Amino acid sequence: MTSSLFSHAPDPEPQRGAASVADIEESCVVPRETDEAFRGFHEYLHLWWPAEFSTYGEGMHPEFESGSLTETSLDEETALWATVREIRPDELLAMDWFLGHSPTVSTSVELRFEPQENHTRVTVQHSGFGRIPDGLEVRDRLAGQWRNVLQRYARFMGAR
Repeated sequence: MTSSLFSHAPDPEPQRGAASVADIEESCVVPRETDEAFRGFHEYLHLWWPAEFSTYGEGMHPEFESGSLTETSLDEETALWATVREIRPDELLAMDWFLGHSPTVSTSVELRFEPQENHTRVTVQHSGFGRIPDGLEVRDRLAGQWRNVLQRYARFMGAR
């Protein structure tokens, strides 16, 4: 029993949750209708994805297959990049993105394809960095990579 009628409960311990790390958001505009823009990313990734942003480097082959995004080396080794959470052709591709290609550490990547007259705005949003160790460092490194990936994709799709 407390000695004072107006006593307060002790202050709760501060909660230790995910650190706040900003999302990455990059976009580009390609001179294609949304169906072509989507196919260019989803079906022809192996033709334009930069080898420097891969596990195996030159000669690698990234592809979407059976609900996953994988990379295969010249020696037929495979690395898992992501699993697809949701796909709405010509509109959305949402994935759990594995850092270090381990299915135990993931972030979230969403690609949106939005019509703009005779063009399509493609936006990538990469989030969830607060859930991982060194999230801010990883976010800063990947921000530049996503910018370069979208530039390469835009050129492949005919943007100037």
